[in-house]
Amino acid sequence: MSLLPVIFEDESSTGFRPLAWSVPVGELRCGILNCRERLALLAGREPALLVRGFLCGLAAACGHQAGPVAIQALLGRQTRLLLVSGRLGANWDLLAEAVRIAAGGADLAWRDEEGWLAIAVSAEEGAALLASWQQWDAAAAAAGCWLRADRDPPRWQPATVDGAQVKPGAWRRIWDLGPATAGAIAADLARLDGRLPARRVWGAVPVSGPEPAWSRPVELRDGGGLLSAGVVVRDAGNVRLGEGCDVAAGVAIDASAGPVVLGRDVRVLPHAYLEGPLFVGSGSLIKAGASIYGETSLGAVNRIGGEVGETTCLDFVNKQHEGFLGHAYLGSWSNLGALTTCSDLKNTYGTVRVDLGRGAEDSGLRFVGLLMGEHAKTAIGTLFNTGTSVGFASNVFGAGFPAKYLPCFTWGAGDGGRQDPERALATARIVMDRRGCRLTDGHAAVFRSLAA
Repeated sequence: MSLLPVIFEDESSTGFRPLAWSVPVGELRCGILNCRERLALLAGREPALLVRGFLCGLAAACGHQAGPVAIQALLGRQTRLLLVSGRLGANWDLLAEAVRIAAGGADLAWRDEEGWLAIAVSAEEGAALLASWQQWDAAAAAAGCWLRADRDPPRWQPATVDGAQVKPGAWRRIWDLGPATAGAIAADLARLDGRLPARRVWGAVPVSGPEPAWSRPVELRDGGGLLSAGVVVRDAGNVRLGEGCDVAAGVAIDASAGPVVLGRDVRVLPHAYLEGPLFVGSGSLIKAGASIYGETSLGAVNRIGGEVGETTCLDFVNKQHEGFLGHAYLGSWSNLGALTTCSDLKNTYGTVRVDLGRGAEDSGLRFVGLLMGEHAKTAIGTLFNTGTSVGFASNVFGAGFPAKYLPCFTWGAGDGGRQDPERALATARIVMDRRGCRLTDGHAAVFRSLAA
């Protein structure tokens, strides 16, 4: 009996905006890996994706089997279907338990107050389950729930699933990922056994030619014997380097509070400071004099300067210049102008309220910084208040602080200006080409859908 793992989305994805406007929750990295990559390692095969309809074209362009029709075609008579929510994220224990139960032939139904977490059924029951999800997604799309912040999607309630076990430990909102980063880096490193898997980066479709270096598997080596004498290291046994790393003389690395992991071809310029727990993805550049503090995860081909701490950047993020970024989460292809700075702590030291488009919600956290969707950009000197949410393909500029909630395609500081979607799409084409990636019809569909 074979197992078909699937990462799925439901109504809870709206709690992971502004990233989840264009990125499935299962693709949001926490630590070194995302949920899809963890499930692939546990199940021994790449999961299929059950994502919102307007994301299926981009998923296919990235090489994924996506959508209920494609998944149905993969189901054989002796196949068990395992649906896993991306909200299980960095929880290796729950992911492993779900795979073990499903592979053993037993049914499974887990949920929490936000929605479903995992469902395992036979191939016959799986067909009905996929049909139920397809009908639900179509109804939510018809009501504009995936494109408008003021419309909440209905709950997905598959009639074929009897009962459910309540399981704690899943993420509820986008701000849950930051506090989980330190533990995720350590847990991922322990599970990976010295090797980063090949990457299939959401939204990054390489131009034709050789496989790009940032997508290849990486052998991690003990940094203690590889760093030059001009690098100051504390707890060198907790440093791991991929092939081709270039750490310049004058760099200081402190891994005493957690591991420092650099992927393939990472370049660190002189006088930078790196503090663990820290992950830096393949092909990234840490600029001279940068201060990168712990509980930070940087994706492939990032360009990072200034002061960064307790922050996650997805892939191809550009923050080359001075400015503070703390307790933040940035989407791919975002670009911060020089001296862009975000607050991550209120002067009252109270918990931070965040507006994801449905009104301000108490995060319960004292530290929440900038939350920025894909393809968003800022002008030089932009200042963000604590817990600001910036939507997909926004271009932020102007005097003073922008509004704390900026919808997709914002043009300016949140006073009603809107960027022309076709202009944003043309800019994205240039930006992606500069990083060796091409803009596909799937990308264009996402831009045009979110602009509708």
